[in-house]
Amino acid sequence: MRRPSHISAYMAGLASLVVIGAWLGGAVGVSQQTAGAHPMLQLEKPVYVAGESIRFWIGVTAVADIPQALRQSGVFHTVWPDGSRMEEHVSWPADGNPSLGWKGGWGFGNRSPGPGRYEVWFEFAGQKTAHLPFEIVPSPFSKSIEAEWIFTDTKSGGGVHARGALLHIENRSGRALRIAKPGLLGSDVWLEIKAFQPPSSASTFVPESAMLRADEIPSFSFDKLDWNNQSKWPMIAVPAGGSAERSLTLESSYAFRAGQDYQITIGTVLAAFVGEPGDSDAQLFPLRIPVSATGRFRW
Repeated sequence: MRRPSHISAYMAGLASLVVIGAWLGGAVGVSQQTAGAHPMLQLEKPVYVAGESIRFWIGVTAVADIPQALRQSGVFHTVWPDGSRMEEHVSWPADGNPSLGWKGGWGFGNRSPGPGRYEVWFEFAGQKTAHLPFEIVPSPFSKSIEAEWIFTDTKSGGGVHARGALLHIENRSGRALRIAKPGLLGSDVWLEIKAFQPPSSASTFVPESAMLRADEIPSFSFDKLDWNNQSKWPMIAVPAGGSAERSLTLESSYAFRAGQDYQITIGTVLAAFVGEPGDSDAQLFPLRIPVSATGRFRW
């Protein structure tokens, strides 16, 4: 797994959208040029929960350079529960290797898909992956697992003015809750900063060191977390009826200027496991819980 190169794509779960023209008409020997390139699509699980951050993995595998004319031919297809269809054009990512292909996250963006049965597939250069079905079910955890960011603005006894954010997690599920530690790869924490004088905007990932001790940062990573490997990953254990908190200072992630007003949005997606692998609802995990907040500060 690698950190996405663009925060906007990370937040929305979408790559950049482009309109592609009649590339088939302009390509010569398409079948020969794409013989070594194939689209790929992976689901993270067969059943998702309404309200979670749903993510698929899409990409292109290649054994030779893919012609420039074909790199904008990606299309993601979705069939919704009511039978309606949606096609989204997928641009070649800026850091995609034309001879090795690429792999990245895709999702529903700002849309909020409801319960029902869906079907998706990915197309590239006229080739299509298998059609993969999945289901979204009503969330049984909407009131039993709560997470929120709380902004803090304090001055210490020595006069140091500290502005930060506190992630507060409550577990009312009646079972053990384990959450991948925020700030690590796959549970990235991001900031969007908007200044007003003069107007400007910026976005950045919060460094691991801003939220984690050195001994909490592993030297390895997994392509994805599941019941088989989550015990090897740094996790926050929240007992039934308990709570947990993680905090950071905003200055650790961005160079704010004195006398400037800022609007700051902080967010992450928590990877959560509830109960044990043998539980009847184990297929719902990891549950990807989006958490964000927006506040305004003057430095």
